[in-house]
Order: sequence, then structure tokens, then C-alpha cells
Amino acid sequence: MMEDRILAHLEIIESVYGVEILNKSRVVQWTEEITDDDKQALTIATALNTWIMMNSTGPTLEIPITVLEQIQANLISKSR
Repeated sequence: MMEDRILAHLEIIESVYGVEILNKSRVVQWTEEITDDDKQALTIATALNTWIMMNSTGPTLEIPITVLEQIQANLISKSR
């Protein structure tokens, strides 16, 4: 199931960086809404990993919708 794979990616990111993604369920839902492709889901997880690595400043964080929108825009431009 796509939801399980996306959630697993986010949980690995949390484990690696020692953070809790407060809006993890929303990020999973958003990812499911924009793709059903495993490769694109991995691309999204990789982009989120990079963003979290660069922006994590404490034990919790929330991924802004603007970050998700930028990732989506980049996916759309790459698929053209």
C-alpha cells in the first residue's frame, strides 16, 4: 500500500534526524493525493529528507505546505 510506504519513509527520516514530524499524517495524505507512483513517492521522500536535514532545529517540526507545493511543482516540471 502506498500509504504504508510513504509512512515508512517518514518514520526513517524521523529516526535518522531524531525528530517528530508533527503533520506526518497530512504529508502522507498529500503524497497519496498527488501520486500513486512508487518512484515519485521516493522522490518526494528524498526531497523531504533534504529539507528536514537543512531545516530541523529541534525535536519536533512541521513541514510547511509551501515546501510540499514546491516539491509538487518540481515533480510536475520533471514529468513534462
